[in-house]
Amino acid sequence: MPRPLRTPAFLVGFALGGFFDGILFHQILQWHHLLSLWAPAETLEFQVLWDGLFHAAHYAIAAAGLWLLWLRRGVAGEAGAGRLLAGWAALGFGAWHLLDVGLIHWVLEMHRARIDVANPLAWDMIFVALGIAGLAIGWLFLRRPGGSAGGAVAAALAGLLLVSAPVAALPPREPDPAVAALLEGRMLPAFCAGWTIYAAR
Repeated sequence: MPRPLRTPAFLVGFALGGFFDGILFHQILQWHHLLSLWAPAETLEFQVLWDGLFHAAHYAIAAAGLWLLWLRRGVAGEAGAGRLLAGWAALGFGAWHLLDVGLIHWVLEMHRARIDVANPLAWDMIFVALGIAGLAIGWLFLRRPGGSAGGAVAAALAGLLLVSAPVAALPPREPDPAVAALLEGRMLPAFCAGWTIYAAR
């Protein structure tokens, strides 16, 4: 059993969970920012800066996972490696969402899934559901006997990261009026960076 692949697969899945959250909920749906409840009076520039730090942390986790996966690539050719990679990546994805809702939403109260609704707990349950689904899928993969080598699964996981990470840097195509007023002819800062860099259009 190629056990050395567990940690890199988990880290890759964890990073994908963070990118999924940041891209979908911070950028596309714009339901919240990382510090929406800690600093509600701050400007959008401030909120985006901290969203950028959030993504930068996930870049570091993703890089660590990919590096370990590369170092242990010889093990990926063993039987059952594909199942193990997929299972532990799904566990990492699920763990991210449960950690996010449990620690960041409920304990630290940095933000909620949606902060502009009467019952934010109901929306937080989306994250709980994503976490449980990830853990269940991972458990099902790991319970299956046998399995093929993991080269294709490792390549697919790396491909997902290489696609999702640049998407985290894209500004919204059609910002809301408040965002448009802030821009004043400039592009939004890259969401993946830990600093704000503006470029003239």
